[in-house]
Amino acid sequence: MTVENTVKSDKKPVFALLLGVFFRPRKTFDYLKDNHKKAWWLPALLVLLLTVAPLWAAARPSPATTLMPPDKMEMIAQGDPRMFEGMPYPGPDSVSAASGPSLLKLGGALLGTFAAWLLWGGALYLASVFLGRSSSFGQMFRLVVWTWLPYGLRGLVQTIYMMTTSAAIANAGFSGFVIDRGATSLIPPGPGQLALASILSRVDVFTIWHVLLVSVALMSFTNLTRRKALGATLAIWIVFALVGIVPAIFGGMLGGIGGSTGGGPYG
Repeated sequence: MTVENTVKSDKKPVFALLLGVFFRPRKTFDYLKDNHKKAWWLPALLVLLLTVAPLWAAARPSPATTLMPPDKMEMIAQGDPRMFEGMPYPGPDSVSAASGPSLLKLGGALLGTFAAWLLWGGALYLASVFLGRSSSFGQMFRLVVWTWLPYGLRGLVQTIYMMTTSAAIANAGFSGFVIDRGATSLIPPGPGQLALASILSRVDVFTIWHVLLVSVALMSFTNLTRRKALGATLAIWIVFALVGIVPAIFGGMLGGIGGSTGGGPYG
């Protein structure tokens, strides 16, 4: 009974583990390897909520909509065809956006994040087996969810930015060094620029933080050396980033480079 009570008293609160991932990652992951195996639901819930939060912020009505004169608001309510006369009042797209993001967009963001966890978990499991360290897919999945917290923090920062400035994020990551979405150009970007911008749009301080966090967690969960853990993590990130180049090129050719709020296999 004494030993059992001691084990229970040593059990750390889940919220303390959330802070530990940010401030004491190595000790926290050493603990999470054999403890709180079902506590991954809390960081998962936080990350999912913060993944869709920027979508809600981006779909908020613009200041022009909120300051619209009463007569214009009455025209919109009645469906008067003159309701958009005298711009710069917003057009139909702006008015529909005021109701929030579509369920399809929200569902896609949530499913995309969960799919990214599965892909990363499977890749880390295969990498650990290849490097001769025993692990399980369940371990690697839990590892991925906990290490996704920096992307949740990125979603929070993006949400605060868009709510305070009422402006969308034009150039995600470092893509602005290659293509400035906010600038107009008569010459469309070529495939090389689109490919490079696709990769750089996924690179920011939160991506670097995530990669380092995964390598630290991999060291704790599999006892890999620092060099092997970091090398495996970087290799997986590069593979996923390269896989995303082709759709990014075609998407960029059709509609320009879109901002990324995170949640893909490469963040």
